[in-house]
Amino acid sequence: MHLYDNKFLFLLILLNLWPFATAQQAASSMSAGLQRCLEPMTRLEKTVSFMYRYYESVCEKLEWAASCAQSCQAEDRGAFFQYTTFYRIHCVDFEEELEELLPCLREAAFKADVVCRERCVPKEPMDKLSAKTERQKSLCKNVECSTLCYVQELSAGCPNAKETIIRLNVRIADEMRRLTRDSDFEKLSVYCQRVHDGDYLRKRMHELTKTK
Repeated sequence: MHLYDNKFLFLLILLNLWPFATAQQAASSMSAGLQRCLEPMTRLEKTVSFMYRYYESVCEKLEWAASCAQSCQAEDRGAFFQYTTFYRIHCVDFEEELEELLPCLREAAFKADVVCRERCVPKEPMDKLSAKTERQKSLCKNVECSTLCYVQELSAGCPNAKETIIRLNVRIADEMRRLTRDSDFEKLSVYCQRVHDGDYLRKRMHELTKTK
């Protein structure tokens, strides 16, 4: 498996959008040191409500993991930076903006978890014998569905958080694209390219959250 595939899969593993068997496969390509640094993050419950209910604790674990990764080789530090995109943007880039929104988001996120898992997460895992391109395509369709669903549900529950949540998710997509080599991006299916496209997602999010 190409290194980029492992990075992309592990990012989605952190978001609980890929089965544990694949987590083991992706982890097998990491150095022992990097695995040790990421271990606290992989133990976290992979739900948006957990991210917001235990925001401070999650961010403390990220801070520890980042400190741990400083002793890793340069390649591992780069991988760590990509693997933790979701948490890093929540805990660092949007820390101040999220602070006053957390009480509402904690309440709204629990319902969003239920709704979006029902809507977007397959009831059965894909056949392991399916072609890699088909698995990737299915995974990215699920990611897009989940991203849009959470934005829609959180915006409905917390209207004051709408613009922040949209910008946060656009930032995640743009960061994933920035950390992806052009040659790797071009090999992705259109579905996977879309979840790396902040402009596309911004447009879809505004369409779905537009007040009728």
